[in-house]
Amino acid sequence: MFSFSFNALLSRITAFFETPQSPAPLGFFRIAISLFCIVQALLWLPDWEAFLGKYGWIQWEISRALNNPWEVHIEHISQLLGWFGISEENSIYVFFWVYVGALGLVTLGLLTRIFAIVAWFLHIVIMASIPTFFYGLDIFIHIALFYLMVFPVSKAWSLDVKLGLVSPEATWGAGVAIRVLQLHMCFAYLSAGVGKIWNYEWWNGDILWYSMTHPFFKSLLDMHWVADYPFIPMFLGWWTLFIETLYGIGMWIPRVRVFWLFNMIALHAGIAVFLGLWLFAGIMILLSVSAFGHECLRDLKKRPKPIQKRSVA
Repeated sequence: MFSFSFNALLSRITAFFETPQSPAPLGFFRIAISLFCIVQALLWLPDWEAFLGKYGWIQWEISRALNNPWEVHIEHISQLLGWFGISEENSIYVFFWVYVGALGLVTLGLLTRIFAIVAWFLHIVIMASIPTFFYGLDIFIHIALFYLMVFPVSKAWSLDVKLGLVSPEATWGAGVAIRVLQLHMCFAYLSAGVGKIWNYEWWNGDILWYSMTHPFFKSLLDMHWVADYPFIPMFLGWWTLFIETLYGIGMWIPRVRVFWLFNMIALHAGIAVFLGLWLFAGIMILLSVSAFGHECLRDLKKRPKPIQKRSVA
């Protein structure tokens, strides 16, 4: 009996990961993430020299001292480009356009894996060169770029398919990639939710009140009036704990999956509007939609349409 149950469980786990799936969600993931990174880079461009220049906000000597000796720094890239006669001032812009160009080719799906590796490596250099500026947004971007490097993301909506370099057929590899992304998001939100549960300020609403009214955050709305209605931030805090902590359960139940994804999008839209963290909200929405959006669409298509009563003449 135990052997039978164990074999049945093993078969279910194997089927869960290795059942061939359409690579379309991975194609969406590739295009969405690479375009998002291009938008972020273009937003950086006006201050690029201040970010990565030798005498920018954090000078190279200081940022190098904050790193491990084995990390690749923008100064190393500048020295490499110097062998080709490119000055320190111009090297950071050459670096920028190579990064954006690699992301553009990933978006188009041309030699996708090669240029995904290039984009991932250059993002490592960016993070190592401005260690005091990156936060959760950049970590999630770096994880997403790593997934672009190892997942079969060129199997859908790519020039690689048009040129016959890869097959667009559903494979077990696409299934494994989609499951890994889904499980990653479940564990990420479980960790976030459990971490918030132990903070009493999430239960009484104080942390949301401080966040919505603190001048550090750039809220689009004046939220000081919420002080007269303390139940609002309290309810929003409970709602956040509920949606994040149980994300890993709700997203696997077809009857409530659409509800959960909608609420997760609403949660991050609120972060964008009330805290001004538009890029962070954007990357988290794209990751959730990439992971579960195709299953939510499938659930919506399966829902029975309401029967229309015929009028009696």
